Amino acid sequence: MIRTMGVCTVLLVGATSLVACGSDPLVPDDPGAAGDGSLGEALEFVRAAHDLPALAGMIVREGGIVETAAVGTRVAGGSEQVTTDDLWHIGSITKSMTSTVVARLAEEGLLPWSTTVSQALPDLVPRMHAAYADVTFSELVTHTSGLREEIHEVPIWSTLEDDVGPGTVDERREWAAQLLAAAPARSGGEHLYSNAGYIVAGAMLEAISSKSWETLIQEEVFQPLGITTGGFGAPRGPGPRDQPWGHTRDGGRWNPFAPGPGADNPAALGPAGTVHMSLADMALYAQAHLARGRGQGGLLEPASFARLHTPAPGTAYAAGWGLEEQPWTGGVALAHSGSNNRWYARLWLAPARDFALFTVTNAAGDPGEEGTNAAAVLLIERFEAAFGR
Repeated sequence: MIRTMGVCTVLLVGATSLVACGSDPLVPDDPGAAGDGSLGEALEFVRAAHDLPALAGMIVREGGIVETAAVGTRVAGGSEQVTTDDLWHIGSITKSMTSTVVARLAEEGLLPWSTTVSQALPDLVPRMHAAYADVTFSELVTHTSGLREEIHEVPIWSTLEDDVGPGTVDERREWAAQLLAAAPARSGGEHLYSNAGYIVAGAMLEAISSKSWETLIQEEVFQPLGITTGGFGAPRGPGPRDQPWGHTRDGGRWNPFAPGPGADNPAALGPAGTVHMSLADMALYAQAHLARGRGQGGLLEPASFARLHTPAPGTAYAAGWGLEEQPWTGGVALAHSGSNNRWYARLWLAPARDFALFTVTNAAGDPGEEGTNAAAVLLIERFEAAFGR
């Protein structure tokens, strides 16, 4: 059972480092330009500088992948090289996918965004702290519900299943019940990043739809976008090393975790951050949200995308997206990072420039955070070298 794993907070603190594109000594002096065929070599420079087992990066523009590369090994010290077809754990980037499910069901008329916890989970009201009765989907997915972050400080934590299969509806519902029984950490409307809010939102979706969150995200996000590799928990292959393994740093060495118990958070945490997928499928997801910047719909109507991308009043956080403005973004960008303390991933969308970047490593902690940041800087420099600012 995992006791200390987390799901990374939104990429806002640290995001400003991306503007210092020429000052990072762990980025090549000559980053090259997007499409010149040198991305793999440049990413290898970053991977080696941060001593990461593996590192992957991708640039998406105008509805397609401009370039992508993956370097390093699936397991630290092993011989199996990662490929661009491998699967990568994306952690809290999952949150925007859960919010997208809410938006899809709202468009279908199954639920309004204003649906409250007590309306969706009426049988939990006797156990619920009164402050949560009128909390809505909108507040849960923008972290303004008041729910605290200590998701492990409830009795069910010690009984939750590890990364061995989809979390059951009953587990997620009981976890939500115990989280809702605790007093709020903030007043309603104040921002407090909390995985608990997404666990509760997942339980509400399941109660209203009579489907598991895993089924909903497949039906409402993966299938409409043509995502075929989307799954849950640590990536698995038919063989023991057919996919990358996650790693933690231990005494100056990387400690690998084979898929299975210990490789990811409890499966019931799914709505907050257990999805994995390939780089190509992550590009399909990024393209769907970039479509809003082109005034297009597709997965959702433009108005629904606008709702997902608009921050809660007085905050810089929308429905699974942090908002950040940088010189290279051409306006407000959407960003999120994700980590289960075994992997680290970053996704940036700059709708005004129809540009997205994704970086990911099978390693966590400071090296994973700093390495994916340096890789993001590299991708920005390559994008600007090819397309200008």
